[in-house]
Amino acid sequence: MSGDEPKRRAEPWPEALVRGTRFEVIPVPGIVAEVAAHLPPGTRVSVTASRKQGLDATVAAAGALSERGFVAIPHLAARQIVDEAELQRILDDLASSGVQELFVIAGDAPHPAGDFEGSLHLLEAMGTSGRSFEIGVGAYPEGHPFAPSEAESMRLLQEKARYASVLVTQLCFDAGALLDWVRLLREHGVRTPVRPGIAGPTDAARLLRIGARVGVGPSLRLLTRQGSGIRHLLGPGGWSPDTLLEELVPAFADPRYGLEGLHVYTFNAVEASADWWRGGDGLEVVIR
Repeated sequence: MSGDEPKRRAEPWPEALVRGTRFEVIPVPGIVAEVAAHLPPGTRVSVTASRKQGLDATVAAAGALSERGFVAIPHLAARQIVDEAELQRILDDLASSGVQELFVIAGDAPHPAGDFEGSLHLLEAMGTSGRSFEIGVGAYPEGHPFAPSEAESMRLLQEKARYASVLVTQLCFDAGALLDWVRLLREHGVRTPVRPGIAGPTDAARLLRIGARVGVGPSLRLLTRQGSGIRHLLGPGGWSPDTLLEELVPAFADPRYGLEGLHVYTFNAVEASADWWRGGDGLEVVIR
């Protein structure tokens, strides 16, 4: 940990906000040791499916984290998997490592590597694999570069929600836009819990660079807008999620939204995210 104790907030976050929260990391060399150095065993750690690193790196990192006592949640990107035989091998390897939860996405590859065009196809194939996992699926309140029309995106999400225990959103910077989308989701009959995706503490340049790459959408422009937008979201040290979370707290207390925990994008700055989270008294709750 860093030498300074994290600053405690006047009011700890409510349990509904921290329950089920996980920290996302990219499976680069050394990341397992980084997680073990800064997060306690039992913490939920989500491992991305990186096109550059390949799915083998995701599976290996998830297995290593599971063996160290973390609740590892690997991402499976449909467009990176060739066929059902490869899918079966991956699922068998993960199950043997003690992994019990997966996060299923289409992936950003412009062309599929094989049989799976999108996440729905992969979810359907997983249903006949003989392996049982808790499933989270990706959701994009502000759209995605590879997503179809808004109406078609909602239809697909309704289909994918049948397989999922939770919907995890892309990076969110605008509480209003997120909650508008959640209300629309509920109006379309989707009752699956939603876990908002937020950026952990980081500097503004890194946030803008990564946010633009993953297609955050209109809310990212709040960071570059002159005036109240940038004052609202950025402090002297860069981005902190605290103000955004304060705006979301009432919705976590309202069962009509069905919000459940957070998905914290650490950008592999695990120590910074852990120190920030500890300052909110969140770590003891998140590992229950």
